[in-house]
Formats: sequence, C-alpha cells, structure tokens
Amino acid sequence: MKEYHILSLSGGKDSTALAFFMKEFMPEIFEKLELVFCDTEKEIPETYDYLNKIEIFLNKKITRIKPKKGFDNIIATTNFLPSHKHRWCTGLLKTQPLENYIKNLKIRLQLNKINLYIGIRCDEIVRTKGAGKNQLIQEKFPFVENNIYKNDVENILKNTGIGMPDYYKWRKRSGCYFCFYQSTNDWLKLYENHPDLYKKAMEYEYNDCKYIKNGRMGFNMEFSLKDMIKPENIKKIKEKYTIIESEKREITPCKLINLFSPATI
Repeated sequence: MKEYHILSLSGGKDSTALAFFMKEFMPEIFEKLELVFCDTEKEIPETYDYLNKIEIFLNKKITRIKPKKGFDNIIATTNFLPSHKHRWCTGLLKTQPLENYIKNLKIRLQLNKINLYIGIRCDEIVRTKGAGKNQLIQEKFPFVENNIYKNDVENILKNTGIGMPDYYKWRKRSGCYFCFYQSTNDWLKLYENHPDLYKKAMEYEYNDCKYIKNGRMGFNMEFSLKDMIKPENIKKIKEKYTIIESEKREITPCKLINLFSPATI
C-alpha cells in the first residue's frame, strides 16, 4: 500500500509543536512528512515570519497552497463578507484548496492512503468528532493519542528553541488579520500593531448593505471598524477587557511537564 504523510500547518503554536513532536518521537514518519500551509494571502506578517523560522529550525521546506480564487476576487463577485453565520472563508480559502491538493497528489502519485496529521490537543478532543468524513484522507491526532495538553505544547516550543509566534504578544490566535472571531480588544491590538492592515479591513466593510437589516455589514458585531477606533470607544473597550482579564482564572492540566526538557534533547 502506497502511503503519504502530510502535516497541516496553520502558523500557530499547536501545529508547529506537532511538527517538532513528530521529529523527535515519530522520526520514521517525519522523514517522509510533507509540511503544508494553506495561504489565504491575508495572514498577518508575523505568521509568514514564523513559517520561515519553522523551515530553518526543522530543515524542511513548507509547501504553501493558495486558493484558485482569493478573498478579493470572491468579495468582488459576491459583495458578501464572511461572518459567524456564513463562514465561507475557511471552506473556500483553506479547506477546499487543501482537499484539491490532496486529491491531485493521490492521482499523480497513485496513492492508496494519505495520512493527515492535525495538531488538536488532548484538552480539545471534542474537535476530533468530525474526523473520518473525508474519504480522501485518514486524519491523525498524535497529541490526543499521547495526552498532550496546552502547557505541554508551550513547553515543546520553549525547549526546542523556536518559541511562540510573535503575534501571541498581542493576539490570541493565528489567521487572517480581519478574522471576525477576533474580540474587540484584538481589533484594537491590530490597529496598534498594524494600522495599515486595520485600515484595509475597514475598507472591506459596507455601511449601506441592502442584504442586512440595519444596513451595515462588517467583521465585528458590536462596532464598525470605523467607529471602533473613536477615542471614546477605545477607552470603553480597554476598560472592559481590563476587568475581564483580572477576573479570568484558567487552569490547564499538564501531563508531560518534562517533555522536550533541555536534558532530553
């Protein structure tokens, strides 16, 4: 049986840690492993910088897949922004391009089986429930199988030397700079760190959209991006998130405290 092995990289901490984990504990697969990144062409600059860093640390080239029709092309055709209710961006810009790549790979190399390794942690096991629906691929979750939790992932990145992506200094997640899953506080952080990208996102929003009841179609449900950066709203948002952060109490179990400790690598 002809098998092929792919790791889907997002440019975030979990999938990156999985690549290092597989290099250390699954070397026979890592040697044959192809690293793949689906590029929406709207990622934040720190993501692209981190991908370049991963290539250097692992001494392995990353295959970068781009959609046939990019975000700008789709918007120009549909005049409809992605949202929580209509999340077309992930499907058209990431999932579909990856599936097309795998389908072509399977035909070109006459493969019987393609294993796709995904960086879902043990504390996110609920996210694996949708696995197995795609007949083209066999999804694998090494972190779930090996009881790897969030703290373990951070430990891997720290002790292998690559560290966390720089965007974690001001942002909670990887993804497009205009991702609608961002909190209002994350939007303000984007404005502070990449004002040019914030302004580009602002240009995508509609203030007189005929499809929406209130006439506005934007990335954030509470504010338009134009209104969000008004001084009074900036003050309100920052005060709100200062309170939220002070009340937050997160306890994440760590099963493998010494994983990738300096003494073992």
